[in-house]
Amino acid sequence: MSELLWPAPTASDPVDAVLTVPGSKSATNRALVLAALADDPGFVRRPLRSRDTLLMADGLRALGIGVEDTLNSSSGVPGGGDAWRVLPAPLKGSARIDVGNAGTVMRFLPPVAALADGLVRFDGDPRSYERPLDGVISALRQLGARIEDDGRGALPLTVHGTGGLVGGPVTVDASSSSQFVSALLLSGPRFQQGVEVRHAPRPGGGSVPSLPHIRMTVEMLRAAGARVDTPRTAASRTCGGSRRAHCSAGTWWSSPTSPTRRRSWPPPWSPAAPW
Repeated sequence: MSELLWPAPTASDPVDAVLTVPGSKSATNRALVLAALADDPGFVRRPLRSRDTLLMADGLRALGIGVEDTLNSSSGVPGGGDAWRVLPAPLKGSARIDVGNAGTVMRFLPPVAALADGLVRFDGDPRSYERPLDGVISALRQLGARIEDDGRGALPLTVHGTGGLVGGPVTVDASSSSQFVSALLLSGPRFQQGVEVRHAPRPGGGSVPSLPHIRMTVEMLRAAGARVDTPRTAASRTCGGSRRAHCSAGTWWSSPTSPTRRRSWPPPWSPAAPW
């Protein structure tokens, strides 16, 4: 049993130090998607570089988006420092995306792939096949996307991108993951009629978990310039398209913008918790 224990380090003297809070995986991957769907190039500054975020960057590259490393002050990054420069471009297939076991990649990128022109194949680690994805698949089908998953409601799957989605109202059971809602909201501004998301749990389901992560999505959309209204009910609406769209009150809604120009998102405090 002793071989399984790890002795925690201790300090012999008082600790007096200044630490830089590391970036957030959740915020970094949301920022990458927003930057990829922007009208103009931008920067994701001080990103967290982890397996999940590297997979997100590679997935966007596979769809035709430029994601460039900029690691010094001569790279043109406002203020200098570490950043990813994101160069939006027409989304294209044929593409293969490895999601690893990253929930944000496997859930956030299928709606983006539906906007591509061509087939996009998603696969990942064996463990990823066990993770729930049916909410995103069902929602995209309701919005008109064609997805092949052999009835599994999980990976692996193929999205038949047609270059765009009309959008509109959609009902999803998000009781197993709040990322189902965030995935639709992040791409919603690029749907022709936006998207209205309503959580409707199936028998045995419950409320949407991890609501702070949906709030993170909404706050980042707003920081990117999107117009978002938070509902008091389970419904949400994101209105977009090629022009600003008018939506009724009491729903989440936004319009297309350039997400990363002169925008920065401070990292949440959760990465600092170990310190």
